[in-house]
Amino acid sequence: MRFFRRILDVILPTSCSFCNDPVGDSNIPFFCSACWADFTLIHGPVCPCCGRPFDSPETLTHSPEHVCHECRREPPQFDQALSVGYFEGSLREAVHQFKYRPCRTLGSPLGEWMAANVRLVMDIDLVMPVPLHVSRLKERGFNQALLLAHRMSEAHHIPFSCDNLCRTRPTRPQVELSGVERIRNVAGAFALRQPEVVADRNVVLIDDVFTTGATMNECASVLKQAGAAHVTAFTLARAV
Repeated sequence: MRFFRRILDVILPTSCSFCNDPVGDSNIPFFCSACWADFTLIHGPVCPCCGRPFDSPETLTHSPEHVCHECRREPPQFDQALSVGYFEGSLREAVHQFKYRPCRTLGSPLGEWMAANVRLVMDIDLVMPVPLHVSRLKERGFNQALLLAHRMSEAHHIPFSCDNLCRTRPTRPQVELSGVERIRNVAGAFALRQPEVVADRNVVLIDDVFTTGATMNECASVLKQAGAAHVTAFTLARAV
């Protein structure tokens, strides 16, 4: 197959969607190996609550539990938010290809990269994706958060709950809205079909990008109301 693929690349060369160079021997759809390896991981100190990167590398040296101003002003419903990489450069392009093209085949490699770069500091009982409304699901054909969550579940051998958390009404795409509008847009938009399943459980919520955290916050609120012990919001990328 590799031999025939090389012949096909000569006849009909595929360009990397980020740098436009030929993808060559890359095993990643639409991306060359160099651009895929160029995803920027979030290193250094982040807010222990919302995961926002701090500007100074010394921020948590003397106060490891110091949280950012926003979390002090209005604590979120989730207990912790983690993101693997910065939503910029080739990672941003990969997310856009995955979500809006849409390119479903990027789900597996993005999910593997996400699962390989998370450090879970506690036992997790359930992995749950942020759901799409059925109308959006029909339009896109798949839920990108579900594909990422499924890979996370497989990689870390954590039970997977794919349809308990549901979206009860259609909402506007968050990318079109301001911060306040995002909160209003998702208010009351989620519910649990079987709330007893999450009671006293440590849950990881999975989505693709953390921007303002409005969607994760609303989902976490529903889980906490049902008695979830701990909710971690985990995303592929973080917009800063």
